[in-house]
Amino acid sequence: MFARWSAAVAAAVAHSTLGQKQLQLSAFLSYLVNPVYGWAPVCREMFGAFPAMALAELNSVRHSQGYVGRPSRNRPLTRPEVRAFFGQMDPEIARLRAAGHKGALTAARDLAMFTTMYGWGLRRREAAQLEVHDWRRQARLAEFGDFAGLAVRWGKALPGQPPRRRMVISVWPWAVATVRYYAERIRPLFYRDGPDDGVMFPTERGGEISVRSVNDRFAHWRVLAGLPDYLCPHCLRHTYVTRLIEAGYDASFVTEQVGHSHAATTAIYTALSSDYKNSKVREFLDAAEEEALRSAFARAEAEADMDDEFGPVDTADGASALVTGDRGGTR
Repeated sequence: MFARWSAAVAAAVAHSTLGQKQLQLSAFLSYLVNPVYGWAPVCREMFGAFPAMALAELNSVRHSQGYVGRPSRNRPLTRPEVRAFFGQMDPEIARLRAAGHKGALTAARDLAMFTTMYGWGLRRREAAQLEVHDWRRQARLAEFGDFAGLAVRWGKALPGQPPRRRMVISVWPWAVATVRYYAERIRPLFYRDGPDDGVMFPTERGGEISVRSVNDRFAHWRVLAGLPDYLCPHCLRHTYVTRLIEAGYDASFVTEQVGHSHAATTAIYTALSSDYKNSKVREFLDAAEEEALRSAFARAEAEADMDDEFGPVDTADGASALVTGDRGGTR
């Protein structure tokens, strides 16, 4: 029964999700077969059999490495993919508005929501449950105004613990400008017929958007952009990490921004572009060439100084001899 159940689950979920479900089942069975709790005689009386541990090392998911996800699914978007995804949203919003389509308001919300996920490195749940009061001012980032920081209240929780909180500092001016315009001009239109409930990215009927709807809306724009169908909203978070590293931000700062417990986790999210790596190699080669030239010029100048100080002169019989720096000294 356990083998059939595992096979059915494996066909519908990711490898890591199957491992998590098996761990949950293992914890329950460990409780059930423990004689301390007295479930054995109860099961014998009710079902005619004793409970047994169904999981073993040979029939359960093995955790042989730290990362068990699908590399092609969760990866950073390339720069052309980012331009294709966001570049077609403004024209589509304008087309919907011109046609008087009610979907124009939802499309404008999507632009701000996915910009927030990309510009602040948020997970789907973190973005879906944002509220207006989660934005913060920062004394040293006055140019960002009310959007200089974002208090994430629904971060990914550790097992058995509540959601983790973190403060994400704004780093991209273009992202701040987009979110500010949405908050001031677009979002109030969702509440023309009712009270404002403070949700940052509401639905047309009010209330916060669901995580499933975030997936659906990303898929909608992904199709319009002609991007691969295996890409998901989490790719925006991967892209955020990669862009910060490429921009020269310290790795520890990036780890704090995305709320990872270990730098090794952040490294999984990073996939530097070929242009960035090529430019870094070019910088190294240029620096090495400049250092080689500097050393060569230094040696040439040193040799010239030595020639001036210990130069060859002709003796009376035409032979060459070395003289001291004092030309009036002994030959």
